[in-house]
Amino acid sequence: MNKIQQNGAITGDTHKRFVKVATLLSLIDPVRGEPTVHSLDMHPHENARKMESLQKKFLDSFALICSTSAKSGETASAVCMKQGHPTGTVLRHARNLGVPQQLLLLLNEVLDELSAASSTRLLTRNDTVLSTQQKEHRLLLKIVNLTRLRIESILQRLCTPRNQQCSKKVIDNLREDNVVSEDPEKAGFATWMQRLPVLMSLEPNAESDVLVPHIQWASRAKWVYSEHLEALFCPGEEELPDWIFQIYKLGRYFAAAKAMIKLAIKQPFLFSSIHIEVINAPDQERFTLRNDLTALKTVLQKLTDVDHEKLMSQLGQIWLTEDPELQFRQACRLTLTVHAEMQILSFYDHHPELTPRLAFMGTSKKTCFLCHRFMSRHPLQMSTSASHQKLYPSWMPAPCFKSDVRKRHKTLLWELSRYLEATTARDLETRLGIRRRKNLDSTAGPSLTTSGSIASDWWNSELANPDNILDLNPSV
Repeated sequence: MNKIQQNGAITGDTHKRFVKVATLLSLIDPVRGEPTVHSLDMHPHENARKMESLQKKFLDSFALICSTSAKSGETASAVCMKQGHPTGTVLRHARNLGVPQQLLLLLNEVLDELSAASSTRLLTRNDTVLSTQQKEHRLLLKIVNLTRLRIESILQRLCTPRNQQCSKKVIDNLREDNVVSEDPEKAGFATWMQRLPVLMSLEPNAESDVLVPHIQWASRAKWVYSEHLEALFCPGEEELPDWIFQIYKLGRYFAAAKAMIKLAIKQPFLFSSIHIEVINAPDQERFTLRNDLTALKTVLQKLTDVDHEKLMSQLGQIWLTEDPELQFRQACRLTLTVHAEMQILSFYDHHPELTPRLAFMGTSKKTCFLCHRFMSRHPLQMSTSASHQKLYPSWMPAPCFKSDVRKRHKTLLWELSRYLEATTARDLETRLGIRRRKNLDSTAGPSLTTSGSIASDWWNSELANPDNILDLNPSV
């Protein structure tokens, strides 16, 4: 049975069984399906003018900039928005390991910038009205300062000798392609590629005002030239090189700035007295099987009726070990974490009167498999943009302090356990040794053509012009 600790954490036999089954299923195959498609993956003009669509893109963008560490999982964030509160618009914010006070101060500076941008009379020092592009530039500068550790880690993975050599080879081939000069689109792509070595030679600790135009330049990778990149680097069924995904990640910070500025301009009423209210993250919990030397065999006996010794031998071959029991015990040495999505869900369970009309969480990363399954069963029907469908055994349900909430969460955990057990039993019989392709944790960011705060044909006149971005130096 389950037990409730003083800190509200659900423990006990059912929870222990849940962790063991989740770990076994993760060892068989941590990817549980294809990533789900959401509004940021749809056609740029689909639902682009709907009020809720703009708000969802804003929440995803704000959650993105709340994740500030080099290891994004440590600061994975989720954000909801409550309109019409007496104190103003409330952004309910949770991170996996909590929100430090210093981050809250910096995020409030971002909100101050957005509140100013929502005004029709935001002026420069020379008393001239700021253009939309200047507002985006000012906000992006604050975002770069806020997320510097994360951006530096992306640049470190991008700026390697191997990646520089790979890009140089492609650029040389493009220069030799006579067709390029006859095709304006290919010519634009070739010019864009020729500036790639500049990005790959950047110092990760470069000044923010140096990084900003390069981030704007990087945004064209996914939203203008993705087809060209795929044709060059992944013909057929090949995968894109990792360094291209790093460029995508850089570009999404510009997309985030555009999405947030767009909402500030289109729905300025949201930014009157807008403020953040933080959810305190629960402590992490240690989990171990201690001296349970037959834990794997016990799980297999509960799940299947086949020859368990033979099944353990097969698992040992797949895991490349002669002692699958030891491998399983080691995999079950976990530090359990309540994900940001679960923290928010639990908060609204305990404070139903504060539940927002928009039942949506913006997230800095795609939602994991277990959060996605738990949320899909929850009566609030709170949604996120997407799930990467990867299973993390270190996932932990949120603490419960009210009897009705505890009962509901215990029921949801039991249902989720039954689902995992059925899935594991099926995989043991039909999918041993077969693994799905690994999915990316993060989105590529909001579509610039949907997040853009000016007309979509701006691509043709401004951002799609290779000579405009790196020379950008707006007077503010």
